Amino acid sequence: MTIETVIFDFEGTLVDFQWQLEPAQAELRRAFAAQGLAVDGNYAQMWNAAVDRAPGAAQVHALRAALGPVYDRWDADALARWAPRAGAVALLHALAVRGVTAAMVSNIGRSALATALDSCGLGRSLAPVLSRDDVVHMKPHPEGVRAVLAMRGIEPAEALFVGDSLADVAAARAAGVRVAIVRGGECAATAFDAMPPDHFVDTLAQVEALVDSWDAPGGPRDAGT
Repeated sequence: MTIETVIFDFEGTLVDFQWQLEPAQAELRRAFAAQGLAVDGNYAQMWNAAVDRAPGAAQVHALRAALGPVYDRWDADALARWAPRAGAVALLHALAVRGVTAAMVSNIGRSALATALDSCGLGRSLAPVLSRDDVVHMKPHPEGVRAVLAMRGIEPAEALFVGDSLADVAAARAAGVRVAIVRGGECAATAFDAMPPDHFVDTLAQVEALVDSWDAPGGPRDAGT
């Protein structure tokens, strides 16, 4: 099948990675503990573990009210430094010319994400855009990826996920979507040893070549090195 939609991650993929993981996760761990929740893992795994223990929508809403401001503060801190990765705007334009739609599933919150997409000139090319505020579970859970597939009315084989982290690989795989990882984002190359993506790329320009290869005789080929 040809690629109908490319689903992008945001930070580390279309913009550089600026979240200060260690201090952010330390503060989040304390904030979850203050809510009586002993959770571990990274910022997304802690959230997912907490909402899985929440018995209903009201409890998830209460978690958002208590923990959302902490996540939002670290988003705002990163927002001050985010800059588009080379080729981001050009790639979205090239996909549109080919009739390939572009969507986004991000663990960044709605406020910072909307501001950043607008300031970087990326927002008009992406729909839908799902932030962590638009789903119950963050990646590596596949909820957001599956939601985009449903909104676009496409099969998993008609989509390609482009990200930069192990969480992106896990979310895409769980949704049945092939995944390309852009090197130089959140995770070091060795992080993918146990769960390699379908493709590695060094630049966003190589994503365009990868999408084109789906239409070429013989099917997709690795656009990376």
